[in-house]
Amino acid sequence: MIAHVFENLSDQRMNNILQKMYSEVPRVMKMLAPEGWKKSNYHKQIQEQQQHAYHEYIADTLAGKLQSSCINKKLMDEVTFLNKYALNHEEYHSFKYPGIDQDEQEVFFIFLLLLLDISEEGDLLYQQTNQSDIIHYYLAYVDVEKIALEIAGEQGHILKDDIEYFLFSDFTIDWDEMERFNCLRLIFKILQTEKYIWHHIDSELQHIAICYHEDYYLAYSALPYYEKSLQQNEIIKTIQQYVSKYKESWLDPYDFEAIIALYNRHKINYSVLAYVHCYQAFPVGYPYQVYHYLDGYSKE
Repeated sequence: MIAHVFENLSDQRMNNILQKMYSEVPRVMKMLAPEGWKKSNYHKQIQEQQQHAYHEYIADTLAGKLQSSCINKKLMDEVTFLNKYALNHEEYHSFKYPGIDQDEQEVFFIFLLLLLDISEEGDLLYQQTNQSDIIHYYLAYVDVEKIALEIAGEQGHILKDDIEYFLFSDFTIDWDEMERFNCLRLIFKILQTEKYIWHHIDSELQHIAICYHEDYYLAYSALPYYEKSLQQNEIIKTIQQYVSKYKESWLDPYDFEAIIALYNRHKINYSVLAYVHCYQAFPVGYPYQVYHYLDGYSKE
């Protein structure tokens, strides 16, 4: 009988994946920025977010000046106060990863964001050699961060002695879908060489399933009828917001079979497409099935 084991990916396995991803950085940079990284939209996005974070820091620092009980601080003009008490732009980002104008590290960082996206959409499956156990591996954000910073230290981009003080920057990237697709293909090729397959879980369908559970417990709760009705309407509204992205006409929000069929017909997931392109097979969990999200499902 096959046993399913759930655990975090070990540091060694994580390191194997991330080292291979790091080796792909020159190819990813050329693919995303054929005219040079500094001219790319991705570099500009990172710069803008770094500047925005610094401006928020300055605004918070000046707010602290106004709230200070020290008369001398309150009487200082803003320029004098900031020169005395605030970090400059480079200092503020000195322990953020990636740092200012670190082209190679910026590419590695946004490449890692795609790996984290994959891990949020499911987990990695690995069948042990000579055993029937299937291990479900989860990629924890803090583990990816730790190993990535160690690799940056090995490459001399940050001081090894200071690694414990570094943190990933909080960036969001607006991807060109085809460029994102091509980067995802590279990641899945790496995962394939490490003998992993992907268990895909759609976050929207998962949330809809959670809504059904909430509705079930709400029906048997002791809440007053009016309060119960309000919460049930909110649940229906949430489900309809998901469904309306793929179907304009009305669909019963409690007909999960119809919703599953709708998603299989109309939802385009570039991660799934990239996986199919590499493995020549669907990931586990796709096409979507009702039982993937609702155990013991009955339409009655």
